[in-house]
Amino acid sequence: MFAKAFNLSGNTRLKGKDVKKLRVDLLRACAIDGDVAWSYLEKAPIARVKLAAPSRTLLYTDADMNVVAFDINGKGDVVPTTFLLWHEPELRNRMPMLTVHAPVSHYLLRGADPMLPGVVRRFETPLEKGQLRAVCISGNPMPFAVGSMVVDDDHLASQGWKGKAMELYHVYGDELSKMGPSHKRFVPDGFSDSIIEPTSEDIAEAAAIEVQGLSDDEAKPAPIDDGSDNEDETTSLSVPEMDALLEHSFYQAMKKIKPSDAPMLGNQFYGNYVLPQRPLGSTIHLKGTSYKKFSVFLKAMAHHGSIELKEQDGVQTITLFRKTHPDVARHTLHHSEQDAIDQAAEEATGGAFVPGQHAPEVLQLYRLTQQTQLVCDNASLKETFATSELRNKLNAYISAHGLVDPREPQFVKLNPDLTDALYKKKPDAGYPVKLPRKDILSLFLDRLRAYHAVILYPGHDAKEIVGDFKPVHIKTELSKRQKPVTIVSNFAQFGIDAETLAHDAQKKWACSASALLAAEKAKELDVHIQGNLATDVVAYLSKVYKLPPKYCVTEFGKGIKAKR
Repeated sequence: MFAKAFNLSGNTRLKGKDVKKLRVDLLRACAIDGDVAWSYLEKAPIARVKLAAPSRTLLYTDADMNVVAFDINGKGDVVPTTFLLWHEPELRNRMPMLTVHAPVSHYLLRGADPMLPGVVRRFETPLEKGQLRAVCISGNPMPFAVGSMVVDDDHLASQGWKGKAMELYHVYGDELSKMGPSHKRFVPDGFSDSIIEPTSEDIAEAAAIEVQGLSDDEAKPAPIDDGSDNEDETTSLSVPEMDALLEHSFYQAMKKIKPSDAPMLGNQFYGNYVLPQRPLGSTIHLKGTSYKKFSVFLKAMAHHGSIELKEQDGVQTITLFRKTHPDVARHTLHHSEQDAIDQAAEEATGGAFVPGQHAPEVLQLYRLTQQTQLVCDNASLKETFATSELRNKLNAYISAHGLVDPREPQFVKLNPDLTDALYKKKPDAGYPVKLPRKDILSLFLDRLRAYHAVILYPGHDAKEIVGDFKPVHIKTELSKRQKPVTIVSNFAQFGIDAETLAHDAQKKWACSASALLAAEKAKELDVHIQGNLATDVVAYLSKVYKLPPKYCVTEFGKGIKAKR
């Protein structure tokens, strides 16, 4: 709701009785009976600030302009902010809470509403439509969002755990949370601009969330959890069965992780990869396995050869993920908790593309010409082909016409049709009789019409674009004032918004950043970031937008050296 910047029209200092009324309104809105032991609101001076017309929203701020509460319609329905909940422990503890899995927070911070498949299915109070709840992740009690429920217990009993759970009003990182002075801003442990991380000491137990959902063959919706510990269900697995569950989750994580992600801490691998990849509806209890501890399990996997492990001062670091290991290759993918979360995120965005949700892929494509058509079995001139397809067609033509030199199999003899396909005009030294096989494909591709397509997400029907792919260009040069400035261009093809990138760069590097019209293309925007940040931008695009570094090219102007 507060994703975009807004203007203020004036403020009024509240008197003691008005502050007391604000506290009463907060308790009523949060469905809290009785009073609480106020700490921050007991002493802090509070002012009421109006948003500029036509908005009727009222903000309640302290002396530093930190927003403690807001009234959306100006009718007394006040909502506490995350800032107030951080500073009022009893209010935080007594306010109804909605707990989500940590990876879900990434999408909520970007503006999505919580979806039921990504919600931890355990509530201390019954769900009611319109009920105000704070949002946190399992393993970190600090709220990072506040919203209103759009479902209740009856809905879950009849419709199951699908669809939207809540409408968010306010989330950490929005314009409301930025009103206070940045140098005084309190940020809870585990909070970042892209995700909220668990802070519990026992990360394993904290992250073992029961994200519930319906399997395809279930005829009835899952019953509502009554808040019990379900000991019978979780302890019904034998030690060998719990071992198998842990191993299946490990191998699934091994298939999902990239070799370049190494080195990685062992507990980070467990919390961010193994647990999210466990089968949907299952819970891993390390103490119920024969290993007892994940560190022991990692040593066993290292002994089997699927990973390489280094340990120093009791801290384990995985230095190599061996994805080609037979045990990893044999693993059949199952429907995991992460799959359910990704599905919920897609539902939350209505199927719309969200930058950073999937790693993009660039396909280099080609179309044949009349001269090259003959060696490709007269394939259509309107059809596009990948390099591998063209290689297969060339190999088939060479084999069918017996063009491989029997004495020198690394060479291919040229017949008239193949010669016309490889050469536009006669070389100065004349047409060769034979060529090294490794040169055939490159010469052939040079004679074709180049196209490319940018696949933004699985199933994306990408448009084929004429010409070769142009990577994201990141250049650092000296401005007229002899200050280094980094210019980022050609990023729009990956669905990255210029204004968003500039805004995020300001927060990330605490510098000036702006979106300006590109010098060469009047309709495109470049992002100008103050500082020598070319290398940092490549890493940032890879982390936040999952953009592989191979799709970026860096350049440094005169007097600028790359940062080490």
